[in-house]
Amino acid sequence: MTAPMTESRAVRWGLGVVLGVLALQAVRLSLHKAFSIDEFQYAHSAWLMAHGQVPYRDFFEVHFPLVYQLLAPLFRLLGDDPRNVLALRAAMLVPLAGAGVSVFLLNRREGRIAALLAPLLLLSTPAFLHFATEVRPDALTAALFLGALAALTVRSAPSSFFAGALLIASAWGSQKALFFGGLVGAVLVGDLLLRRGRPPALIAAPRAFVLGLLTASGAVAAYLTVTDSWSAWWHWCFVWASEHQRHYPGFSWREYLLPILGEQPAFFLLATVGFIATSLSQWRDARTQDLLLVVAVPATFGAYALQRAPFPYSLLPFLGVLSPFAARGAVAVLAWLRTPLIRAVGLVGLGGLFAVQAAHVEALMDGGGNARQREVLARIATLTGPRDVVYDNSGGFVSRPHAHFYFYTDAYLRGSLVDLLSDDMPRALVEQGCVARVDDLRTSGLPPALRRFLDAHYQPYDGDLFLWGQRYRVPVDAGVLEDHFLAVRADRYFLQPASALDTGALFIDGARISTPEFTLTRGEHTLRYEGRAQAFQLLWLPRDGRRWTPRPGAPPTYSRLF
Repeated sequence: MTAPMTESRAVRWGLGVVLGVLALQAVRLSLHKAFSIDEFQYAHSAWLMAHGQVPYRDFFEVHFPLVYQLLAPLFRLLGDDPRNVLALRAAMLVPLAGAGVSVFLLNRREGRIAALLAPLLLLSTPAFLHFATEVRPDALTAALFLGALAALTVRSAPSSFFAGALLIASAWGSQKALFFGGLVGAVLVGDLLLRRGRPPALIAAPRAFVLGLLTASGAVAAYLTVTDSWSAWWHWCFVWASEHQRHYPGFSWREYLLPILGEQPAFFLLATVGFIATSLSQWRDARTQDLLLVVAVPATFGAYALQRAPFPYSLLPFLGVLSPFAARGAVAVLAWLRTPLIRAVGLVGLGGLFAVQAAHVEALMDGGGNARQREVLARIATLTGPRDVVYDNSGGFVSRPHAHFYFYTDAYLRGSLVDLLSDDMPRALVEQGCVARVDDLRTSGLPPALRRFLDAHYQPYDGDLFLWGQRYRVPVDAGVLEDHFLAVRADRYFLQPASALDTGALFIDGARISTPEFTLTRGEHTLRYEGRAQAFQLLWLPRDGRRWTPRPGAPPTYSRLF
């Protein structure tokens, strides 16, 4: 008996060390991996809520707002520097840790090895870790759902209360949880009706569970009532969202799932073994503590596959519920290896799997990580102030005011709001005094009229940032240019290059400009240039007071899809 116990203790210590290493890798990934384009959108929503704005009512939003509500206090605490989005990334490590604890608890009855393997396999799964470390509603929702499942396995009244509250919280985190959480909830209701509390019931303390449901639901209802956003919430998150789902240019669920299957076959194979073994055991022994976990697999997969556009981050709950099964599958495979030598080979193979997966996770930081994006965010902080309006179709300015209710658009909106984006958006940019814009992956999909306006009135500070200004060409034969300049707000502007004043005369509203920098009132001004300069620009002077030279043709690097 001594040798197996020694081996088991050694394996547990080894798994604990590997788990610690993977946890540190997750922290590095969170802080250094490039930001996905949607993260800026979610971060901006959190910043807006930190400044008292209400989603659906004050700005366009179709996601449930829990992640914004939880992250908004960070902006109130840290301030309006766009680089604080990194603190939001760090905060997402909390639900990631919660997910790890939850899958550990879901497997604790399977033994310490299976319990340790569950979070270990979860943290070594690149497809999960990629998105679970991001600022996303899906990451929080997956963690809360796993927490609810884990709490139901702890047979006590407080845990039943927390299970009910976490189930509602997961639904408030994302509409997708209404599907898989609803199926799990239906099983729980069916169990209550059939067993009427008699053991072995799925809910240890039904009254505490219902109290948890009511408490969390009451908090949601209170928020919608106090903010007077019931109607707007229903319209955008249900009525409009269902219309959006029907018309969004979609794709097959296989598009992202199959590559993940190809990259991580061992994880899915072990999960299949564990799922089959658990299902057979559940069928024979009616082990109710595993029933919800078994049900959660098709429920979370269905929530992914039935979407019109099943992007890979929607796989987070599915991968989360698979990890306990993958751990059980690994234990089952090791149990089939009878001799110590073969079992040692199996353990080495498991270690090799962790090493390969960790290498895949490390590859997520290739290409410089988020260093360039942090440089751009730092420039936004330097060039603009917290009240300066900035435009980006994806909220890439993070903690600056936006110009229009539709501060971001997706493919469906860009196709259905052509007139609004073509006419209202340029007008809003001028009315709101928008001094800067950020280029992103979606700029090319904007209507041509809006793109022409952006090109005419914003000049390239670099490949990612554009500041307000207009460019002019002086007719070579005449040497005289008469035109107009639109000052987007009352502020300081400058002539670039300043040498244009040495070779000619610049008049604005009939008054001669004698210095490169000058102040203009808001609105359109007449412009006349007489001289030998072939081209020049009138540009907005940024917050730091430094004149700059436009860099046309500089490559954009800020915006990334995933």
